[in-house]
Amino acid sequence: MKIDEKRQLLYGIICWALFAVILLAFLDGRSWVTAMDHFGYQLTQPTMPNKTSILRIITQFGDPFNLQVATLVLMVFLWWRKRIADSLWFGALDFVGYALVIIVKYTVMRPRPSDRLVRISGYSFPSGHTFATTIFILTLVTLICPLIKRKWVRALTTVIGALLILLIMYTRVYLRAHYASDVVAGLLLAAGWWLITNAERHRCAEWLLAPLKDFFD
Repeated sequence: MKIDEKRQLLYGIICWALFAVILLAFLDGRSWVTAMDHFGYQLTQPTMPNKTSILRIITQFGDPFNLQVATLVLMVFLWWRKRIADSLWFGALDFVGYALVIIVKYTVMRPRPSDRLVRISGYSFPSGHTFATTIFILTLVTLICPLIKRKWVRALTTVIGALLILLIMYTRVYLRAHYASDVVAGLLLAAGWWLITNAERHRCAEWLLAPLKDFFD
C-alpha cells in the first residue's frame, strides 16, 4: 500500500470515528447535539418565500435518485471510453454506499423535523442527499482533476466541488428536511466511505473485473 493510500485510509477511519461520535451522542441524548442542531438551523435563517422556492429547486440536484441516474450515465460513458474498472468502481462506490445509508437510517430511525418546508418521508439520520452529493462530487473531482494541467484550475475545481456539497447541506437544514447533525453525519459517513474505498480502489477494481475476465475467457 502506498503512503497516499495509507493516509486516505487513516483519514477515512477518522471520518467514521467522528460519525460514530455524533451517532452515539444522539442515541445517548447529549445536549451538544441539540445545540449543534439549533446553531445549524439559525445559520440558515431568515426564512423567505423566494429563498424557499430557490432552495427547493437546488436541493433536487442532491436527490439520491437523480444522482444515481447520473451515476449510471457516467458509468456508461466510462465503459464506452474503455475505462471499465473505473466504471465498475464508481457504480459500486455509489450504490453500495447508499445501501449503507439506508441501513443506518432504519437502524437509528430518527424522525425528521416536524415543520418541514418540503414534502419528504422516511427517517432523518443521516442525510441521504448529503451522502449522495458528497460521493458524486468527490468522484467527479477525482476523474476530472488528473485531466487538468493548471494547478490553480485543479484547486478551483476542488473548491467549487466543496461549495456544492455545502450548498446541498444548507438546503436540507433550511428546508427542515434534516437537522444540522444529520447533514454533518452524512458528510462524515460519505467522506469516510469514499476515502476508505478509494484507498483500496485498485484491489476493488481487480475484484470487480474478475467475473468479467472469467466470462470473456
